[in-house]
Amino acid sequence: MDDNYFAGVGAVVLKENKILLVRHTYGSAAGKLLNPGGFIKKGELPTEAIKREVLEETGIHVNPVGMLCVRCSYKDWYMVFLADYVSGEVKSDNIENSEAFFMDCDELLLRPDATDTVKTLLRLALDKRPIIAEDVGKGRIMFSSGEAL
Repeated sequence: MDDNYFAGVGAVVLKENKILLVRHTYGSAAGKLLNPGGFIKKGELPTEAIKREVLEETGIHVNPVGMLCVRCSYKDWYMVFLADYVSGEVKSDNIENSEAFFMDCDELLLRPDATDTVKTLLRLALDKRPIIAEDVGKGRIMFSSGEAL
């Protein structure tokens, strides 16, 4: 499957008041702490992509429970999920990140080496109001803030 470099996903994974983080190795976030994520591959739904990306980058299996937000720009968009920890031992992929670990949520908010984005995402996740996906058939999912019909 091909990467698209336009549509990306990220995950906020919480476990016992700790958040799963990676230390990025390239680009504008090199050396910074952020949440795991990446691009959606052709033929992949966002919920499938987030499971794959978190596993590839951290060795952790997750279950996305809902969407926290979508960030859009002229060049790309980025959908972020709240995801439940399922299993696995944290380990860095040593490619896209040099470290992977769980950090206390309160500590993250004080860290100068954490991106503003991951701090904002943590605040959204602690409110625990994700938008739940609904399977609408034919390989499609829909996110809505309204009640299901």
